[in-house]
Amino acid sequence: MRKPKIHLGFNVENNHGISTLLIGRDTPEKCILKSSLANLDFITAGPIPPNPAELIINPKMDALLEHLKALYDVIIIDLPPVGIVSDGVPMMQKADYPLYILRANYSKKMFIAQINKLITENKVNNLSIILNGVEMSRLKYGYGYGYSYGYGYGYGYSYGYGYYEDDNEPKNLFEKVRHFFNVKKA
Repeated sequence: MRKPKIHLGFNVENNHGISTLLIGRDTPEKCILKSSLANLDFITAGPIPPNPAELIINPKMDALLEHLKALYDVIIIDLPPVGIVSDGVPMMQKADYPLYILRANYSKKMFIAQINKLITENKVNNLSIILNGVEMSRLKYGYGYGYSYGYGYGYGYSYGYGYYEDDNEPKNLFEKVRHFFNVKKA
């Protein structure tokens, strides 16, 4: 709610949203918007409030989340960078699957130290870390003399076991999200 941008991605106004819900000006039904993607609804941040941190820790936020959990299978909350402001920490503590996203060659090293603090001091459970923006071409290794072996290697997390994959199953996180929302490839 400090620098809202979700509305820009969906090309809608930001007049109603989380901030107006939490101050009691709007109802969830008025703020829940349908996207052009099947099975994907969203709520914008709403107008920038003078007290975003206070609104997030307000019991009305807990009530809103419970209401949304009754309506939806999956709820994704976009939070401010916790390395810069701590507004998102209370929401991360409530999340079933909190994600901490770092950008290669951009995120500050102190943000990595923040991860341990989130887990130990702030009791953020099940914290997963995503490193994005990695230039795979820079991840080659070799013996020198102009000879190298292997290819650019990257590591990821995958569901399932064994050597063979079902061709109908999504291969990566992006494809799994696309599959979940039944989005066709462009």
